[in-house]
Amino acid sequence: MPYAVAQLVTAFEHLGPEHQALTEEAEEITGRERRGTANRMVEGVAQAGYTLSRIVSTLATAHGLKALGIDQQHSKDADGHNYTPLTCLGDPAELLCDAVGHLQVVANLLSKAYEPSRRNSDLARARCPEHLRTVLSSLRSALELLCVDLAAAQDVEAVTEYAPTVELLGALEKRLCPTVPAPRSSPTADDVAAAIRADPDVARVAAEALAAIARPESAGRSALAGHDGASLATSPT
Repeated sequence: MPYAVAQLVTAFEHLGPEHQALTEEAEEITGRERRGTANRMVEGVAQAGYTLSRIVSTLATAHGLKALGIDQQHSKDADGHNYTPLTCLGDPAELLCDAVGHLQVVANLLSKAYEPSRRNSDLARARCPEHLRTVLSSLRSALELLCVDLAAAQDVEAVTEYAPTVELLGALEKRLCPTVPAPRSSPTADDVAAAIRADPDVARVAAEALAAIARPESAGRSALAGHDGASLATSPT
């Protein structure tokens, strides 16, 4: 659970730049319909952040209860039996389940915020892709970890139940924050040598290329030698 909470804190921190950029953009839009769409996005991201804050607090409480050994203990009657008229102490497993359910809400809020509208589909994009990518990937990692915790707490169906939400977060990241391919570096000398040894066709092409490079140099040397010979032949003795 601690690592999942750390992932959620990271997501919460990186949500700020995206909300800030959306807010500033919405304030500059003059068209009524476009501003309405932008304001809807701002509200969706803000609500996701508010819910995320509650989730972190809930999980912190669940972790603290578990660390202190508090798990639904009842008050006792005079004979030492459970006294049910008084409420029992906290249930870490129930808090964990609530937190995961609210995490699903966060994913749905973000999905709805960035859902393309019919007339303003161009607004459905990330303003700070690097930050939003961190948000979505951290949420996905946290959800996967918490599902493992739920399974350990006897909720073995949690992994299957929340799998669509994990996929939703991955799809959002892919659509809103596509990864730019790194520029391809040139092959090293060892790479070229290995390719020549491994493929006869590559070796043949390489040999032809080297021969083509060598021919002008040979021709130049021959011309130079001829010029020098002619100069010697005409020079006075």
